[in-house]
Amino acid sequence: MSKENTPLQDGLAEEVNQDVSQLIHDLRCSRAPADALLLAQTHIRDALSALKPWLEEGGGWSTISIGSDVPEFGWQEDDLTAVMPYSPISGRRNPMAPPIKLWKAGENEVLGEAIFSPTYAGPPDSVHGGIIAGVFDEILAMSNVISGTAGFTGTLSIKYRRKTPLNTPIELWGQNVRQDGRKQLCRGEMRVNGEVTASAEGLFICAAELGT
Repeated sequence: MSKENTPLQDGLAEEVNQDVSQLIHDLRCSRAPADALLLAQTHIRDALSALKPWLEEGGGWSTISIGSDVPEFGWQEDDLTAVMPYSPISGRRNPMAPPIKLWKAGENEVLGEAIFSPTYAGPPDSVHGGIIAGVFDEILAMSNVISGTAGFTGTLSIKYRRKTPLNTPIELWGQNVRQDGRKQLCRGEMRVNGEVTASAEGLFICAAELGT
């Protein structure tokens, strides 16, 4: 059997992942009685049994192109996350990932939006700080990618200015602001109604073979 997925498989995989993401949310927020939990457990275990024969370890990358024979990232300007379907931060085939949209806004600038459910809660009614850091890592990394200088995270500094609320549209911004050989300096912000709730600065390092 071919390892290439058909369009039907790809579409179903994304739908199932959305269902699992909703299941994670509902389980997180549920106060269901024991009989409802037992019924849910039965269905979940049936699903696990159905999937088990088809498990593969995979390449270990969140992206589909960096670990393959494709020479460049296959990102789309209006949907930068399409190249990262397995990312725990933005992947549509990773049920842990929050629903994040990212798109190219300029030669080296990324814009995006997200709404974080209680699945990603930290302080009361607020997004967990570790989730915020992970999202910034993804945004800044993509600002490097669209600049033609993809690299690995060296350092990432976050300033938490005020709470980033749950169930609220969050504006995302990131930009590659300076390149120095293999070093890439990036900045980003999260905003609610134009007000900055968190900001980030990252230093990314290109692989030696990609350095200038």
